[in-house]
Amino acid sequence: GHCDGIVCLCDCGGNIILCNPAIKELKLLPKSCLPNWGYSDVGIGYDPKSKDYKVQRISCDGEEIYGDRLVFFPPRVEIYNLSTDTWREIKSNCLETEATFLWPEDFEMYWKGICYWLGYEQPKEFESYFDRLEDEKKKTVVFFFDTGDEVFHSILLPD
Repeated sequence: GHCDGIVCLCDCGGNIILCNPAIKELKLLPKSCLPNWGYSDVGIGYDPKSKDYKVQRISCDGEEIYGDRLVFFPPRVEIYNLSTDTWREIKSNCLETEATFLWPEDFEMYWKGICYWLGYEQPKEFESYFDRLEDEKKKTVVFFFDTGDEVFHSILLPD
């Protein structure tokens, strides 16, 4: 993603780099406080309240098979503050309900203190491993992160 000319780049090894091409400056962020297991997605935004840039990393740490059932672990979220050069984990309650999780697919954009992702909502549990491949069990959502209050919100797309 990008914000105010700063581009946020990441690789499959968990390294995250902020790049400002206009002034030819790179910053390798410190290692994340969360394990780099399954899938993760990052976004960047500017918090007008604290006047700080924040990188959000949503980590979806995988699944386990219990008997015949496939159970997903809840997503975990951490925030990097440019001013302090530190990561901290925040609650991700907004990314799950009693029966579902929200998963990011791609960071889409930042606009006026809000970071937006396109993603989907899916059940936390499936009857079998192969049930998870059925697209009708997933619902496409736009979810967004307010950099000021550090809370996620979501909107289901119409059917």
